[in-house]
Amino acid sequence: MSPVCCRTAALVYEDHYRFHRQPFSPTPDPEFFYKSDSHHQALEQLLQGIRRREGILLLTGDVGTGKTTTTRALVRLLDKNVFTALVLNPFVSEDELLRVLLQDFGVVSDSRALQDAGRQSLVETLNRFLLSLAAVGASALAVVDEAQNLTAPVLEQLRVLTGLETDQQKLLQILLVGQPELQTMLALPEMRQLNQRIARRCTLRPLTRDEVDQYVAFRVRLAGGAWETIFTRRALDLIYQVSEGVPRKINLVCDRSLEMGFAALSLTIDEVLVAKAAEALEFTRADRDAIPSTRRRPRPGRFVVAPQTKRSMAAVACGGVAGVGLGAALTLLAAWSPSAGPGDPPVPPILATLALPQPVDLAAAAEPGVRQSYTIRTVAFDSLPPADATAALLRELGADVAVAPPAGDVPSYVVWIGPYALLADARLMETVVKRRFGFLDARIVAGALPSDSPP
Repeated sequence: MSPVCCRTAALVYEDHYRFHRQPFSPTPDPEFFYKSDSHHQALEQLLQGIRRREGILLLTGDVGTGKTTTTRALVRLLDKNVFTALVLNPFVSEDELLRVLLQDFGVVSDSRALQDAGRQSLVETLNRFLLSLAAVGASALAVVDEAQNLTAPVLEQLRVLTGLETDQQKLLQILLVGQPELQTMLALPEMRQLNQRIARRCTLRPLTRDEVDQYVAFRVRLAGGAWETIFTRRALDLIYQVSEGVPRKINLVCDRSLEMGFAALSLTIDEVLVAKAAEALEFTRADRDAIPSTRRRPRPGRFVVAPQTKRSMAAVACGGVAGVGLGAALTLLAAWSPSAGPGDPPVPPILATLALPQPVDLAAAAEPGVRQSYTIRTVAFDSLPPADATAALLRELGADVAVAPPAGDVPSYVVWIGPYALLADARLMETVVKRRFGFLDARIVAGALPSDSPP
């Protein structure tokens, strides 16, 4: 898909899927906060700590697990008498930290007004403000994001600020938010004074497989869509696999899948679209060597002759087929000989682990009448032996393969896979055949499944 097409899809896929807002925005919108087990526990623990006026709280989680979104949701749930300041830039000095707090608490409208003030003056100004809040029954909370990047002197300054208190309560509460490296930093001997003052420690974990389903459903419903008819079960399986349950990665792959789905004018997102989105995002690169191919290597010198083509299959296959695509198949079969097995072409790890769809059983039609079906035309040959060799190669994949003899305006032996009742199943098999075996000329042909009963 071209960059222009992607840009167009990014602008209008919401209309195509009837969303009234973007369901997988990368921004930390607290309205889209999903309460998984670990996120719910963290939120409850932090709320309890703030209401009990505990000094320092800690929230950690790996990259993309939703720390910022959790803190935004937390701030929305605080009582009106809790004043908050957000420190979003961790690369500050001790004095700059104090100026940021005074500005975000609303003590000054511009931190430059305190540019010439010394540290003692800044601390005294902050202390007077905090005492004024305590006098009216209010409190203050400073949320420090990306705290793993704070320097040791700034962390020490934060510890000193927790010493601002009355005989009854802490005047300033601090919530440190950061990646797991923050816990390692706090465990250092020189950080023991700060570490001992942490009243509550909360950790966000990646989502489980069931939680991924619930997370996607939650966001799609909130955006006004019907998630049950958009993402297929196998698509959700693959989303969990490539995202590893990390919410940020789930958002990225779902958003890109919806773009690609709109570009293909598909009303559903299947595993093929998710696989393409994951590869476009390079989510599979790190696991390329870790996920083995499920393709079985054929035994050297072993060929399986294709059985007689089913009449019903040939009838479907020969309808509307034109042209012969030999290039990709001849290239691959050139290395095939009775004395040496074929080399394995590069296999995308996502496709290597997909469960293949089941073809339609023509003999066990569930409903009478004529029903739509989809077959994959892989390649055509002028003679039967190379067609049989190709069929043998594809059967190693576990596919249901047949060779259609010359008929009508198709003077060649055509290798077919299927048929499949669902277009999504046919698209999956088409992608696997192209990417795993190199048959780039393979394409889906729609037809009708015949039955013995009249419609």
